[in-house]
Amino acid sequence: MSLKKRRILPDQYIFEQDQTGNTAYLVVSGGLVAELDGKKIGKIESGEIFGELSLILNEKRTCSVKAIIPTEIVEIKKNALETILLSSHIELHKAIQTMSKELGKKSNPKLTISKEDLLELVKDSPTVIRALSLQIHHRLAQRIY
Repeated sequence: MSLKKRRILPDQYIFEQDQTGNTAYLVVSGGLVAELDGKKIGKIESGEIFGELSLILNEKRTCSVKAIIPTEIVEIKKNALETILLSSHIELHKAIQTMSKELGKKSNPKLTISKEDLLELVKDSPTVIRALSLQIHHRLAQRIY
């Protein structure tokens, strides 16, 4: 499994809203902004993963993402994401799958694991697994609360 690094210049888009997504990204350094219908809705910083929902849920991109400063990212293709997930221990793998299914629900998603329990599960995991798990948990919590 190979992961490709990319350097992104300020104002360069990684992807745009409504595009088909086949790649998630891990921010190695730099900073990005997420835009919805041309309006800034959030920041993405070093250590964060973004674009994962398109891979996990087979959805189009829900927003656009562009660099605000020189940024280095690692591309995570679907097969690489699956390999990474399969490399996690079984309890964590189950937790990620369950949270992903809840994210895919159109109504009444449930938070299936507390942040504290998730932190315990990921404590010895590689950075990518830890970042992905916490990002999915955060997105699910945002949809619920």
